[in-house]
Order: sequence, then structure tokens, then C-alpha cells
Amino acid sequence: MLLEVKNLHKIYKNGTHALKGVSFKVKEGEFLVIIGLSGSGKSTLLRCINRLIEPTTGKIIFNGKDVTHVRGEELRDLKRQIGMVFQQFNLIKRRSVLTNVITGKLGSLGTFESIFEKFSDDVYEKAHSCLETVGISEKAKMRADSLSGGQQQRVAIARSLMQNPKLLLADEPVASLDPATSNSVMQYFEKINKEFGTTVVCNLHFLSLVRKYASRVIALKAGEIIYEGSPHEISEEWFRTIYGEEAEEVEIR
Repeated sequence: MLLEVKNLHKIYKNGTHALKGVSFKVKEGEFLVIIGLSGSGKSTLLRCINRLIEPTTGKIIFNGKDVTHVRGEELRDLKRQIGMVFQQFNLIKRRSVLTNVITGKLGSLGTFESIFEKFSDDVYEKAHSCLETVGISEKAKMRADSLSGGQQQRVAIARSLMQNPKLLLADEPVASLDPATSNSVMQYFEKINKEFGTTVVCNLHFLSLVRKYASRVIALKAGEIIYEGSPHEISEEWFRTIYGEEAEEVEIR
């Protein structure tokens, strides 16, 4: 078991109870997708797992260790093992694609290398390899802001791979992309999961993508898990329970 979340609560300072006793486990090599309406707690959950925000109560067990409140070097070590891809690409727009990918390694590089960008041949080789994984190695020398949205997201995925993460988190990674590009980007998450054995936990909206890529699904509603199981067992009735009576499913091919 790579990840275990136990009775996790998150209450923000404004009183919003974003997570209400969330518990689940993730096996090594799984492709888990979390679904639910905006505001259901999906992003909060991922941010608690990688410690971008502090859980209020509950536990997060990663690779057999309680990491709920680790700090300092223990926290830095945890972040080196967990990659993160966001809805917004968060690239350094005026820098090259290659430099953006290398920033994923900065947490484990020396101060001199990081400040003066004097990287070893091994680091450059790794960065090119990550770009090859997502199919855009030919863009290495281009400025990041010259790429399309889908290409920029693939750079963000390559950046996360620089860490050799045990767990890759993705928070609505295709929400800013058109339908055709969305499917293309999801194929790279699938490739990373199946070829490298990297465990993936991904927030998504579109059930057509969920059914195609997820090995298991968790649905959140108002901060609580209301469904856990196979993506193919989400019936129309379950869809309306998760998304509301007025919701209509949009399919992405």
C-alpha cells in the first residue's frame, strides 16, 4: 500500500469544512481518479496529501510512514517523492522548455547549480528523456510561452518526472484544454502509469476520460466520499447522485 488517508478533515480559517472524515487507500501502481463537483474537496485533498496545505485532523500515511505533519528535511524528502501537475501549467514563460523541466529537480540539486543553472550532463540527459516520454523533445530549446496549452501541460508533466516520483498527483490537468487535447494529455499519464509503474492520483470532471483511464474511482460530495469502486459501475443514477439531478454528462472522445 503506497498511500493511506485516514479520517482526514480540513477546516479553513473562514469556517469552510472542505474535507469531512475522508478515508481511502491507494495501492502501488494504481491509477485512481477523484471526481466530484467544483467545491467538493478534490483539490483540497490533493493539496493535503502533498502538504501544500495542512490537514486539520486525520492521518496521511505514505510508503508506510506517517507524514501528516512532517517538517524540515522530512517534508522536503516527501515532496521529492510526490510529483504534482496543476490545472494551470505554472511554467516560467520566458525560459526554455528544457530549463522548465529541470526546475523539477531543483529540490535535490546544489545551491550553485540552482542559482547559476550550471547543471551536470546527467541532469540534462534526464530532462531530455522526460521530454521524450511526453513526446516533445524537439521543443527543448523553445520558450515555454511559445507552446500550445496541451504542449505546455506536457512540459509540466515532464517537469514532475524529473523527481522520479513514487506518486504523481494531477489536479484537473486537462480542465484548461480543448477536448481533443485533453485525451492526448491523459494518454501520457496512462503511459507513465503503465510503463514506469508510477502511481497516479488524478482529479477529473469528465466521466468519459475517467472510464478510459482510471483503474478505480472515488467520488466526493461536500467533502465526503459517496462512491468508491470501478469507473464502469457509475450508472446514470450514480452520475446524478454525484453531480446533481440537473447535470448532463459531456463526452470527450
